[in-house]
Amino acid sequence: MLAVGLATFLSGCLTPAAFSVPAVTSITPSPSGIPNSVASFGNYEFVSVQGTGQIFTYNISSGEEVPAAVYATPCNDPSGMAIATIAGKNVMAVPCYDTNSLLTLTVNADGSLSALGSVSGLKMPFPGIALNGTDVLVPLFGGNSANGGIAKVSIALPASPAITATVTLASPVSGGVANAEYLASSGGYIYVTSGSESNPLGSSSTVQVVNEATMTLVGSPFVVAHSPQQIAVEGTVAYVTIFDASELESIDISNPASLQPLQVMPLSAGNQSCNALPVAVQNNSAYVGCYPQGVVERVNITNPSQMQLAASLSGISFPQRLAIAGNSMLVTEATTGGQVYDIDLDKF
Repeated sequence: MLAVGLATFLSGCLTPAAFSVPAVTSITPSPSGIPNSVASFGNYEFVSVQGTGQIFTYNISSGEEVPAAVYATPCNDPSGMAIATIAGKNVMAVPCYDTNSLLTLTVNADGSLSALGSVSGLKMPFPGIALNGTDVLVPLFGGNSANGGIAKVSIALPASPAITATVTLASPVSGGVANAEYLASSGGYIYVTSGSESNPLGSSSTVQVVNEATMTLVGSPFVVAHSPQQIAVEGTVAYVTIFDASELESIDISNPASLQPLQVMPLSAGNQSCNALPVAVQNNSAYVGCYPQGVVERVNITNPSQMQLAASLSGISFPQRLAIAGNSMLVTEATTGGQVYDIDLDKF
């Protein structure tokens, strides 16, 4: 039986809240590149831009995005970013999709970046990376004929990052292909969304679980509707966006070997469906980006089995990634010359 058939559907939702004052500012990193991911660390915000191979730094200490530095990577398509403090120094890890590699960079005190090291051999690394200590966990997409997987990359020696383990995802159906997309790390386990174009489409997309210490699969693939996208974890619940079905699914992960559905919540953006892509969670709220609709929605997840739409904000074009920095939510617009939006969460 499909997981969607077991879940509890939302019977009704709240009317989205209106805004009485402007809550959004924005800045354009590059007129010719496509913003991909955004991360914050201390007083700085970092934006990776694909096509131009740049990472832009902004000082956000004043509450505004003030340009601070631009770093040119040795690749065209830097994507996800994770920052660790190692031996008193701040180190950024960045996968490069086009060169099948991962870079390590020094994050200097003024927010500028400088080269440290790199490691190759990461086939089609996706942006949805996670950091646990000095280990960077990287989803490897796979392809049309080969299952994707996850690589563990140690940056304990920042100038010499090294792949220490990999795991291949399980085929969702007999002969099917599982593509690794986005992941979250929690409690010693890795949760990864695995899209698939294998037939039957209704049962080939999954969430899969990996024991981080042993880098082995745990339990059986958990079936979700076609086209799962990003994943976020809060406590013992994972939240997964489903693009085609316009849904947000909550999943009980208290037993990693046996995931259990909690709720599949239909999403809407105004009077139209919300093709959900990015998701972030904080303080009993899940924030979801409706990619083609240009909307960000706030969902009340106080009870993960009875999620409710709480507010909706339009005018956020093609939201690709979300990152929460204090009282702000940073959103990248995945178009050429796209913006990075700064949403005041106190007004959302």
